[in-house]
Parts: sequence; C-alpha cells; structure tokens
Amino acid sequence: MQPDLQRQFFERIKLRVAPHLNMVDEIGDLLGIGSDSVYRRMRGDTALTLEEAIQLANKFHISLDTLRDMDAQRVDFDAGPVIASAEDYQKYTTRILHQMLAFQQSREAMHMTYAALDFPLFYIFLFPNVARLKSYYWGRSILGLPEFKALSYQDFGIPEERRALAEEIVKAYIGLDSAELWSSTCYLSTLKQVQLYWETGVFTKPDEALVVLNELDRLLDFMVAQSEAGCKINPATGQPAAGKFDWYITDLQVGQNVAYMKKPSGDQTFLSYNSFNFLETTHPYFTQQTKKWMDELLTKSTRATGSGQAYRDKYVGKLRKQVDAIRRLVVEAEETIL
Repeated sequence: MQPDLQRQFFERIKLRVAPHLNMVDEIGDLLGIGSDSVYRRMRGDTALTLEEAIQLANKFHISLDTLRDMDAQRVDFDAGPVIASAEDYQKYTTRILHQMLAFQQSREAMHMTYAALDFPLFYIFLFPNVARLKSYYWGRSILGLPEFKALSYQDFGIPEERRALAEEIVKAYIGLDSAELWSSTCYLSTLKQVQLYWETGVFTKPDEALVVLNELDRLLDFMVAQSEAGCKINPATGQPAAGKFDWYITDLQVGQNVAYMKKPSGDQTFLSYNSFNFLETTHPYFTQQTKKWMDELLTKSTRATGSGQAYRDKYVGKLRKQVDAIRRLVVEAEETIL
C-alpha cells in the first residue's frame, strides 16, 4: 500500500476509536503486534498486508475502498453474515448494536438522515409486541429458519439477551442527531403482516393482533412528541435526550429504507435488502449520490413542525386510519382495502 494512502487510512481509524481507548493498544491487540510495529504502520514505514487491512477495516467499519483509487461504477458493500439459523439471526441484532455503539463511542460529530419506506427499525426496539411480531415474521416467513417451522407464535418469545441488546441500541440511537423522512408507506408492511397472521390463524386470539396495533398508535404519539421537542425522547423517562431530531413527511415514493451518515472521517450509506437486513458502504461516490438524492427528497418534503404541523397532523391521521382498518378487520371482520 502507498504510504500516503496508509497514513490516511489510519487517520480514519483514529476517528473511530473511542476516547477512553488507546488506539495503538487497540490495533496492536487486533493484529498481534507490538507498539513499535503499530507506529511503523501508522507512519507508513511498514506496509500493511492485505490481511491486516481487512482486519482493521472490519474492526473499525471502514470500507476497503479507502485503500484504492475509486471507481464510480464499482461499489463494495458489507452485507453482514449469512442468516441460516436462529444463532445467525441473533448476530443480526448484534451487528446493529456494534454499528450503533461505534457511532456512540466515536469522537466525530455526525448526523444521520433516514429515508423510510417502512418506519425506521430503531423504533421496533421500543415496543415489545411490535418487536415480537417482526422477529417472528422475519424468522419464519422471510428467512424460513428451521427453528421457526414448528414454533407457534404463542410459544415464541424474544430471548432476554436480545432484549438487552435492543436496549443498548435504543440508548445509542437517542444520542444521535437525526432527520427522518417518512412516506405514505411507512405502516403498510407491518399492517399487512398483522393482517396475514390474523387471516391465516398464526394469531389465535384478537389480543395478539390488537396489542401490536395499539403500539403502532403509540409510536405515532412518540413521533409527534419528538418532532415538537426537536430532539430524541428517552422512552424510559419520557424526557428529552441528547440527539437532535427533525421529522419530514413526503408524498413521494421512497423505494427502500436508506440511511445516510454524515461524518468527518467519511460518509456512510446503509441500504435495506431482503426485507429487513442492510448493506453498508463508505464508497465516496456512492454516498455523494445518496446525499444528493436525499437532499432532493427533503426539498420536496414538509417539516413536521411550525408551519408544517397541520400537514403532519393530516399525515398522522391517515396512518391512524390505516391502523383502524386492520383493527376493524380483527374485531368486526370488516373487509379492508389495505
């Protein structure tokens, strides 16, 4: 590797190391080398091997695109591990946690913009019945995991260790400055999941569906409160949290869930795939195009406070009507056009 590129790579790593940790010790422990060897690599006196570069890139969530000249038409993505078992499924939540903790522990000033086809996954972790439905639906109906084939919804519960991970994800999220762009489709996927499981008998009692619908109503209350406060709300206390918050609403089609992170060390893009999983990249050309796309969407969207409050209330009312349509299906067997 060219010394200049290598030094730039270590500058990016420096921004990713938590303030309470020693960068040289972290790298030395990871690569199994002494402090002098770490310093030689940081100065560019000793070239990183390919294996070392991969280890560092994986540890500090930096794309290997950083180490070569950029090709605007070729983009490297991290898709995470293959999910083929319940154990792999657990690692999905761990992957989210590690990414959020990397943001939380970074010394960088950063901002996330999230364009939502479905409401952002962070809110799933706030509501236990929504989390239960989503976890079961993804494991059984999307991934077809063997452990879920003979497991009824009534016997399914989120493992305690996964609940603990979820709490840590929420803590990290409420400290992150964010803007969220919601579209007209943000509730449709979840509502169709409720409808499917009710109509096919996966839900055996109305309450199993109704508790999910009630939490979707509470999520809308939560979003209104955050937009009016201009910051994230700590769900445990109901008090304002550190992260600044802006809520935007658009009539345009978003197409997929996209998160764009603005960071001094290099921007990062996350894309949804396979219903719930995500790809990530720090490829500069790709993230520039993502930012341009999001900026354009924001110019055609309405901020959900101030003069946009009436528009927000109308939007929230539409989503509540969608929830009520599924509620009437469950309680009154009324047909729905959703």
